[in-house]
Amino acid sequence: MGLPVNAPDRLILYMPHPESRLSRQLAHGSAIVGLVLSNGLIRVYYEGNVIEASNLVRYRARVARAADRMIHNYPAGYPTRAREDVDPREVVEVGTIEPRTDQLEITASANDLSWWISPADLADLGFRAEAR
Repeated sequence: MGLPVNAPDRLILYMPHPESRLSRQLAHGSAIVGLVLSNGLIRVYYEGNVIEASNLVRYRARVARAADRMIHNYPAGYPTRAREDVDPREVVEVGTIEPRTDQLEITASANDLSWWISPADLADLGFRAEAR
């Protein structure tokens, strides 16, 4: 299915702030994508794979699913409970995704990501294990 003409070319990839409500309420390792709204809040869609679907095991697949929900019938988005408008203090920007290609660009360091994203997913994203 093609993207709506007015859908954004890039979505922001977030993680919850470690001390936020989201970090306690979302499934650990959930992918979060979003855009800043005109009122200053951030509309996020997330995917935590709480039902353990085999096609959503990897973080990058969960990011793509969350992005698909956000751009589906944009700007209304896919009707789901996995959507929320949050205060910017709830999340930390860690990269972007291009929904047309599912191309991820991670701008945060592995150290910043490791409390939320599993070692296997970090390796899948191209991060090397750091020597200790």
